[in-house]
Amino acid sequence: MFGKALGLMKKQKKTADKSTGAGAKTRAQLGDISKMLNASGRIGLQMLQKMAKVYNKVEFERFMQQPVLVGASVQAGSLATQNRHAKEELNKTVIFEVDTDEAASSASDSLKHAIYPLVKNEYATGPVNIFSIGRIDGNDMIMPDYAISKQQAIIDIKRGNYIIRDDGSTNGTLINGKRLDKKPVQIRDKDVVAFARYEFTFLFPESLYDMLRDG
Repeated sequence: MFGKALGLMKKQKKTADKSTGAGAKTRAQLGDISKMLNASGRIGLQMLQKMAKVYNKVEFERFMQQPVLVGASVQAGSLATQNRHAKEELNKTVIFEVDTDEAASSASDSLKHAIYPLVKNEYATGPVNIFSIGRIDGNDMIMPDYAISKQQAIIDIKRGNYIIRDDGSTNGTLINGKRLDKKPVQIRDKDVVAFARYEFTFLFPESLYDMLRDG
């Protein structure tokens, strides 16, 4: 009798191990967002849309790990260009001036529709709770546009709170239309964050899920 019970327990354990293995594989795929980011720290919209259809909200939130910055709009404007040598242009941030007469299409569509999770990619270095934003390599969120400073802003992640500060940028960082000074400000779900001419909506994973499902 004991032998039969032991055999049944082993069989159940083997079945459970297979089930756990399959579940673990799914969880690994969901939880490894860092490997899905491109070199600039972005993730594709179509990929997120597919995941929002396949997985429930709890699974999707586990996959995302952190909030995202979703490209909202780009102000129509012009770059105040002056006579500069090519070498200088590579090292200087260009001052952005709003121009309501210029078509919005002149701005970068790729940044306009970009989605940046507040997650470091798998090769990133530095503290995990510090998320850097800027124009050049080495930042966690890279925005390759000369209106963006080399070091534009910093987001500090503390116990589920997201604190942003401008990093002395040329064209400024704004929260809901108000330009930041040196004092850090907490970002909340659905706040609009602007870096120079680029606006992003700050969305927690559950709000992003709802947006993707509704879309």
